[in-house]
Amino acid sequence: MSEAIKLRVETRDPAKNKGTGTRASRRMRAAGRVPAVIYGHKQAVVTISLSAIDARSMIAAASHLAELDLGGQTETVLIRDVQWDHLGREIIHVDFARVNKEELIETEVEIDFKGDAVGVGDGGLLQPVIRSLRVKCPAGSIPDSIKIDVSGLKLGEGIHIRDLQVPQGVVVEAEPELLVVHVVAPSQEVESTEGEAVQPEVIKPERKDKDAD
Repeated sequence: MSEAIKLRVETRDPAKNKGTGTRASRRMRAAGRVPAVIYGHKQAVVTISLSAIDARSMIAAASHLAELDLGGQTETVLIRDVQWDHLGREIIHVDFARVNKEELIETEVEIDFKGDAVGVGDGGLLQPVIRSLRVKCPAGSIPDSIKIDVSGLKLGEGIHIRDLQVPQGVVVEAEPELLVVHVVAPSQEVESTEGEAVQPEVIKPERKDKDAD
């Protein structure tokens, strides 16, 4: 289960902030702060900031939940969206959505593949098809990841959604037949990467006169 990370944040008053758009955000980031917002539960939107160091710690912890300390008041929130700069190096904004730990939510959880597949030892290649899953569960029971043991996979075998073992109370929002990971023969991989270049298909407009030969 994902533990909530505790963060100390500061509220922002847009009325006192000259130029609350891009310029204000740049000044804030230059001062080592990351702008953020709290919304949801039909309550007022609150604009806040947190230290860039805390923002990075939040990402490193891979937690879905956070408990925000707003100077004596605590908000339990879901880390809904993290925006990065165009180089993917700096966090430039965070969206937090209010939740209580008992309410059902939908969120994305990463897949953690465990073990060495038997088929790889026989010359095959382990090929993940998807790397995260959409799940529904109580906010306080979001798993850190969905762990999948691939050690028993032989050449040509795969694991589907129906085969997964997930924590109690967690529902995977995907078709049971969806393939998650499989072991393929090396030739299949070579054919897909070293074969002739696939030309784009030209779709010709249908002839209006269907009776013409």
